[in-house]
Amino acid sequence: MSKSHLEHARPVRGNSFAFGAIVLSISFLAVPALAQMDDSKSALPDAPSASSDSSASASAVPVVASTPISNDHSLTFGERTRVYARSVFSPMTIIAPAFGAGIGQAEDEPPSWGGGAEAFGKRYGSAAARRVISETVIFGFAAADGEDPRYFPSNDRRAWARTRHAIVSTFVSPTSHGVTIPAFSRFVGVYGAAFISNTWYPNNRATAGDAAVRGTWALVGNVGIRLASEFVPFVRKYRQ
Repeated sequence: MSKSHLEHARPVRGNSFAFGAIVLSISFLAVPALAQMDDSKSALPDAPSASSDSSASASAVPVVASTPISNDHSLTFGERTRVYARSVFSPMTIIAPAFGAGIGQAEDEPPSWGGGAEAFGKRYGSAAARRVISETVIFGFAAADGEDPRYFPSNDRRAWARTRHAIVSTFVSPTSHGVTIPAFSRFVGVYGAAFISNTWYPNNRATAGDAAVRGTWALVGNVGIRLASEFVPFVRKYRQ
């Protein structure tokens, strides 16, 4: 096999490894959620008897909603600043880049950064910088078009409904205008940060294609974080 073929094979294997790692992580998050499904079924109230009056019957019917907990998405500039600060100065700013750096270290990507502690530091610094840049762009863009960048857990307690809500909310955003629109601020943030990172990546990993791939994986990572926010109270605390 020629050298050029080997060079192209490495990124393919690396992307497969990253995909597997992310899917595995999401699966770990989904397992406890699926376990909640049986619990929620057992917690449903018994059907009302025929002797119950109509008002009692109506009150016994559980209300299932898939809308976010809050319908108020009007944020002042000060509130947006606090949301931004919370997104940047939180444990996720440490955990998420560390996870990404670990994948990059295992893939030896980019290869010119090598291995060892120093290389891990480079990869971690790169991932952390991209996250901060992304959150900063999201802050500015969302303030301009009225998006509410916060995550609101679903009121629906069914596991699949909660999973679907977390995934969909990655790609759409509620606004102060009372409508839901594509999450333009998030798209611009993750892909903008990926293209800006070309300034410090090695030349053979600083093409438009490389940046697009990094942005896409960052968006996939956003899905994972929102799933964690939905099912893990610790994460949710720092995402609202």
